[in-house]
Amino acid sequence: MANKKASMKEPAADGQLVELPQDCRMAALPALQTQLLATLKQPRCILAAAEVARVDTTALQLLVAYRREAAAAGREIHWQGVSETLREAAALLGLAQVLELPAPIPA
Repeated sequence: MANKKASMKEPAADGQLVELPQDCRMAALPALQTQLLATLKQPRCILAAAEVARVDTTALQLLVAYRREAAAAGREIHWQGVSETLREAAALLGLAQVLELPAPIPA
């Protein structure tokens, strides 16, 4: 069974790490939202999204809202790996730029 919960690591010297779940759809979002909101107390958050295999519009909306809240609070958000699934879904909805996804690394 795929991991349905996001994982939040302790604050590191470079920021709070939140690992997005493999199945980043509606069932996983309450836990992810709680973890994202907790990071707004930190100056920097790192979103690890390399393992995301499934994502829906609701998850992308949550990530957009989180980026906006973080920006309003003066917090930095950085990506640590972005799966092709997440990248394609964000591009399809025109959200890749809003989410400030990093450019894909050529193979």
